[in-house]
Amino acid sequence: MSSIPRDQWYVAAYGREIGGELFTRTVCGEPILFWRTRSGEVAAVSDRCVHRRFPLSQEPGRLVDDQVVCGYHGFTYGADGVCVSVPGQTRVPRTARLKKYPVVEQDTFVWVWIGDPEGADASRIPRAPWLASPSYSTVSGMEPLQARFGLLVDNLLDLSHETYLHGGYIGTPEVADTPITTEVDEEAGIVRVSRHIDDAECPPFYANSTGLTGRITRWQDIEYSPPCLYTLHSRIAPAGVLPDAGGGDPHAFHVEVVYAITPETERTTHDFWAVARDFALDDQDVTDYLAHQNRVVVLQDVVALNTLEKVIADEPAQYQELSINIDTGGLAARRMLARMSAGTSGQGAPAAAGRPR
Repeated sequence: MSSIPRDQWYVAAYGREIGGELFTRTVCGEPILFWRTRSGEVAAVSDRCVHRRFPLSQEPGRLVDDQVVCGYHGFTYGADGVCVSVPGQTRVPRTARLKKYPVVEQDTFVWVWIGDPEGADASRIPRAPWLASPSYSTVSGMEPLQARFGLLVDNLLDLSHETYLHGGYIGTPEVADTPITTEVDEEAGIVRVSRHIDDAECPPFYANSTGLTGRITRWQDIEYSPPCLYTLHSRIAPAGVLPDAGGGDPHAFHVEVVYAITPETERTTHDFWAVARDFALDDQDVTDYLAHQNRVVVLQDVVALNTLEKVIADEPAQYQELSINIDTGGLAARRMLARMSAGTSGQGAPAAAGRPR
């Protein structure tokens, strides 16, 4: 049985990736063809011609007046996936139509529905409003991961690895040493993991972007909405500085770290990442620094998870996997994903935007 949940929304691309040219990406094992129509809407159809299954994205396939012309035999399709022309005859077979995917553009992401189109309720898409907010400045990217998507979920829900894998960037000893709290909201379909550090070293990632030089209070509040969206609400302030009684937090720096975890196949993943900040909005040096540093951190994860995938795929069955307290969030996510892939539980309500609790 596939480990990939179906009947779910997944991020297929950033909106900026899709323009007036053919663009293809495989999502959950399905090759999908995208383009932006002249009206500005994103079209999404199967990237396989119905005639001989030739990829429509393959040259000399092309767009002509919002219609896709197959580069092999010239079958031509509209944005709705319906074939409008075939070579050598005037009659178009009634069954000559591509699979059309429900698609929603939201919070800079292009979301595509994988599964029965009847279930494509756009209100169930989890939100990441910071990525499109003028109150935040955002850097983002995507890295291909040669590992199953569940390994990235495990990685992101257990941030103790920052101390060891990302030392000198975002990791300090206090991250691994501080206990976590875990909350599982089954009704909403969200796993929350929190780590509040009262007195910590300021890692270079934050020291060089905020200007803080001393000890800090560092909060990490994770919200994971299976299967695709992960947000880390990160709060950084001078040690001892906490939100006021009314919830105001003017003396802290806030960073929203968003990951869209999209399976490409059973053992490869699209690792979309974004970092939104509410400070130094117009400082290009800070923007460039965070873009570079976060990509370095992401690539450290990629190397580790690619290695882990090879180990898991090839190892004998007798190896033990031991879980401890820091794994409670990841284990809860595994259970949710298993129920989703088995078809016994749908996606919960969309995550509400909010500050760290």
